[in-house]
Amino acid sequence: MPGMQPQPPKKDGPNLALIIILVMAVLGATGLGGCLICMYIGSRSSSSPSSSGGSTKPTSATENWITSERPFVKFLQPPGWVKNIKGDWGIFKAPDNDAVFAFTTFNQPNESTERLGNAAWALGVSDINWGSAKFGTVGRDNFKARMGEGTCNFQGPGGYIWYATVDSGTADQILLIYAVSARGDKNDKEAALTSIRSLQRR
Repeated sequence: MPGMQPQPPKKDGPNLALIIILVMAVLGATGLGGCLICMYIGSRSSSSPSSSGGSTKPTSATENWITSERPFVKFLQPPGWVKNIKGDWGIFKAPDNDAVFAFTTFNQPNESTERLGNAAWALGVSDINWGSAKFGTVGRDNFKARMGEGTCNFQGPGGYIWYATVDSGTADQILLIYAVSARGDKNDKEAALTSIRSLQRR
Protein backbone atom coordinates (compact mmCIF):
# COMPACT_ATOMS: atom_id res chain seq x y z
CA MET A 1 0.00 0.00 0.00
CA PRO A 2 1.13 3.55 -0.63
CA GLY A 3 2.94 5.19 2.28
CA MET A 4 3.92 1.93 4.01
CA GLN A 5 7.64 1.32 4.79
CA PRO A 6 9.19 -1.88 3.46
CA GLN A 7 9.72 -4.56 6.10
CA PRO A 8 13.28 -5.89 6.69
CA PRO A 9 13.81 -9.42 5.47
CA LYS A 10 13.02 -12.03 8.06
CA LYS A 11 16.10 -13.95 9.33
CA ASP A 12 15.91 -17.68 9.17
CA GLY A 13 17.23 -19.79 12.04
CA PRO A 14 18.22 -18.88 15.62
CA ASN A 15 20.41 -15.89 16.40
CA LEU A 16 24.19 -16.72 16.42
CA ALA A 17 24.84 -14.68 19.56
CA LEU A 18 22.08 -16.58 21.35
CA ILE A 19 23.67 -19.92 20.32
CA ILE A 20 27.08 -18.86 21.70
CA ILE A 21 25.51 -17.78 25.00
CA LEU A 22 23.66 -21.08 25.32
CA VAL A 23 26.81 -23.12 24.56
CA MET A 24 28.85 -21.20 27.14
CA ALA A 25 26.11 -21.68 29.70
CA VAL A 26 26.07 -25.45 29.12
CA LEU A 27 29.88 -25.69 29.33
CA GLY A 28 29.93 -23.62 32.48
CA ALA A 29 27.25 -25.75 34.09
CA THR A 30 29.08 -28.99 33.33
CA GLY A 31 32.52 -27.68 34.26
CA LEU A 32 33.93 -28.38 30.81
CA GLY A 33 34.45 -24.73 30.05
CA GLY A 34 36.90 -24.29 32.92
CA CYS A 35 38.78 -27.47 31.95
CA LEU A 36 39.18 -26.35 28.38
CA ILE A 37 40.57 -23.02 29.52
CA CYS A 38 42.95 -24.71 31.90
CA MET A 39 44.13 -27.03 29.15
CA TYR A 40 44.84 -24.11 26.89
CA ILE A 41 46.73 -22.16 29.56
CA GLY A 42 48.67 -25.28 30.50
CA SER A 43 49.76 -25.93 26.92
CA ARG A 44 50.79 -22.33 26.48
CA SER A 45 52.66 -22.29 29.79
CA SER A 46 54.58 -25.45 29.01
CA SER A 47 55.77 -24.13 25.68
CA SER A 48 56.62 -20.60 26.77
CA PRO A 49 59.83 -19.56 28.54
CA SER A 50 59.77 -19.03 32.28
CA SER A 51 58.88 -15.53 33.39
CA SER A 52 60.99 -15.82 36.54
CA GLY A 53 64.20 -15.32 34.60
CA GLY A 54 65.62 -18.65 35.74
CA SER A 55 66.91 -21.22 33.29
CA THR A 56 66.10 -24.91 33.22
CA LYS A 57 68.84 -27.33 32.23
CA PRO A 58 67.67 -29.29 29.19
CA THR A 59 67.48 -33.06 29.48
CA SER A 60 69.13 -34.96 26.69
CA ALA A 61 66.84 -37.35 24.86
CA THR A 62 69.74 -39.82 24.64
CA GLU A 63 70.31 -40.09 28.40
CA ASN A 64 69.95 -43.66 29.63
CA TRP A 65 70.00 -44.32 33.37
CA ILE A 66 71.37 -47.64 34.60
CA THR A 67 69.71 -48.67 37.86
CA SER A 68 70.79 -51.04 40.61
CA GLU A 69 68.49 -52.54 43.23
CA ARG A 70 71.23 -53.44 45.72
CA PRO A 71 72.64 -50.91 46.33
CA PHE A 72 69.72 -48.66 45.39
CA VAL A 73 71.64 -46.34 43.06
CA LYS A 74 71.72 -45.22 39.45
CA PHE A 75 74.15 -43.72 36.96
CA LEU A 76 74.18 -42.64 33.35
CA GLN A 77 75.24 -45.05 30.64
CA PRO A 78 78.27 -43.70 28.77
CA PRO A 79 76.73 -41.80 25.83
CA GLY A 80 76.59 -43.87 22.68
CA TRP A 81 78.30 -46.92 24.19
CA VAL A 82 77.06 -50.49 23.64
CA LYS A 83 75.66 -52.30 26.69
CA ASN A 84 76.15 -55.99 27.42
CA ILE A 85 76.04 -58.46 30.32
CA LYS A 86 79.01 -60.68 31.18
CA GLY A 87 78.43 -62.91 34.19
CA ASP A 88 77.80 -60.63 37.19
CA TRP A 89 79.09 -57.61 35.32
CA GLY A 90 77.40 -54.91 33.28
CA ILE A 91 79.72 -53.96 30.42
CA PHE A 92 79.71 -50.86 28.19
CA LYS A 93 81.98 -50.56 25.16
CA ALA A 94 82.88 -47.42 23.26
CA PRO A 95 81.92 -47.32 19.56
CA ASP A 96 85.63 -47.23 18.60
CA ASN A 97 86.33 -50.24 20.90
CA ASP A 98 89.18 -48.31 22.53
CA ALA A 99 87.47 -47.96 25.92
CA VAL A 100 85.34 -50.13 28.19
CA PHE A 101 83.43 -49.38 31.40
CA ALA A 102 81.99 -51.99 33.76
CA PHE A 103 80.27 -52.37 37.11
CA THR A 104 79.31 -55.13 39.50
CA THR A 105 77.73 -55.28 42.95
CA PHE A 106 78.41 -57.36 46.05
CA ASN A 107 77.60 -57.51 49.77
CA GLN A 108 80.09 -59.90 51.38
CA PRO A 109 83.23 -58.93 53.36
CA ASN A 110 86.44 -58.96 51.27
CA GLU A 111 84.41 -59.70 48.15
CA SER A 112 85.70 -56.51 46.55
CA THR A 113 89.17 -58.07 46.24
CA GLU A 114 87.72 -61.10 44.44
CA ARG A 115 85.65 -58.94 42.10
CA LEU A 116 88.62 -56.73 41.33
CA GLY A 117 90.61 -59.85 40.51
CA ASN A 118 87.94 -60.77 37.95
CA ALA A 119 87.98 -57.33 36.38
CA ALA A 120 90.55 -58.26 33.73
CA TRP A 121 88.25 -61.02 32.45
CA ALA A 122 85.21 -58.73 32.51
CA LEU A 123 86.94 -55.87 30.70
CA GLY A 124 88.96 -57.98 28.28
CA VAL A 125 92.33 -56.65 29.45
CA SER A 126 95.48 -58.29 30.80
CA ASP A 127 98.76 -57.50 32.58
CA ILE A 128 97.20 -55.07 35.05
CA ASN A 129 99.71 -53.20 37.19
CA TRP A 130 97.92 -51.32 39.96
CA GLY A 131 99.36 -48.34 41.77
CA SER A 132 98.67 -47.53 45.42
CA ALA A 133 95.02 -47.30 46.43
CA LYS A 134 93.65 -44.11 47.95
CA PHE A 135 90.40 -42.97 49.53
CA GLY A 136 88.12 -40.23 48.29
CA THR A 137 84.57 -39.62 47.05
CA VAL A 138 82.81 -40.34 43.77
CA GLY A 139 79.47 -39.57 42.18
CA ARG A 140 76.91 -36.83 42.48
CA ASP A 141 76.15 -37.90 46.06
CA ASN A 142 79.84 -37.96 47.06
CA PHE A 143 79.96 -41.61 48.08
CA LYS A 144 83.04 -42.68 50.01
CA ALA A 145 85.21 -44.89 47.83
CA ARG A 146 88.50 -46.75 47.66
CA MET A 147 90.12 -45.95 44.33
CA GLY A 148 93.12 -47.05 42.32
CA GLU A 149 94.62 -46.63 38.87
CA GLY A 150 97.29 -48.33 36.84
CA THR A 151 98.34 -49.68 33.47
CA CYS A 152 97.16 -52.67 31.47
CA ASN A 153 97.32 -54.37 28.13
CA PHE A 154 94.15 -53.38 26.31
CA GLN A 155 94.37 -53.97 22.57
CA GLY A 156 98.08 -53.55 23.03
CA PRO A 157 100.36 -52.27 25.79
CA GLY A 158 100.09 -48.84 27.37
CA GLY A 159 96.44 -48.99 28.39
CA TYR A 160 95.07 -47.03 31.36
CA ILE A 161 92.78 -48.58 34.00
CA TRP A 162 90.91 -47.10 37.00
CA TYR A 163 88.52 -48.47 39.61
CA ALA A 164 86.45 -47.38 42.61
CA THR A 165 84.91 -49.61 45.25
CA VAL A 166 81.98 -47.49 46.36
CA ASP A 167 80.51 -47.47 49.87
CA SER A 168 76.78 -46.89 49.41
CA GLY A 169 76.14 -46.55 53.14
CA THR A 170 74.70 -50.07 53.38
CA ALA A 171 76.11 -53.59 53.19
CA ASP A 172 75.58 -53.52 49.43
CA GLN A 173 78.52 -52.10 47.50
CA ILE A 174 79.24 -51.31 43.86
CA LEU A 175 82.50 -51.57 41.95
CA LEU A 176 83.05 -49.21 39.00
CA ILE A 177 85.98 -49.73 36.65
CA TYR A 178 87.06 -48.57 33.21
CA ALA A 179 90.00 -48.98 30.84
CA VAL A 180 91.17 -46.98 27.84
CA SER A 181 93.63 -48.30 25.26
CA ALA A 182 96.72 -46.39 24.17
CA ARG A 183 94.79 -45.48 20.99
CA GLY A 184 91.88 -44.08 22.98
CA ASP A 185 91.43 -40.32 23.26
CA LYS A 186 90.10 -37.92 25.88
CA ASN A 187 86.54 -38.39 24.61
CA ASP A 188 86.67 -42.09 25.53
CA LYS A 189 87.84 -41.28 29.05
CA GLU A 190 85.37 -38.45 29.45
CA ALA A 191 82.45 -40.71 28.47
CA ALA A 192 83.39 -43.17 31.24
CA LEU A 193 83.80 -40.33 33.73
CA THR A 194 80.31 -39.10 32.80
CA SER A 195 78.90 -42.33 34.25
CA ILE A 196 81.04 -42.19 37.38
CA ARG A 197 80.22 -38.55 38.11
CA SER A 198 76.48 -39.21 37.72
CA LEU A 199 76.33 -42.00 40.36
CA GLN A 200 73.60 -41.17 42.88
CA ARG A 201 70.96 -42.61 45.13
CA ARG A 202 67.63 -43.42 43.52
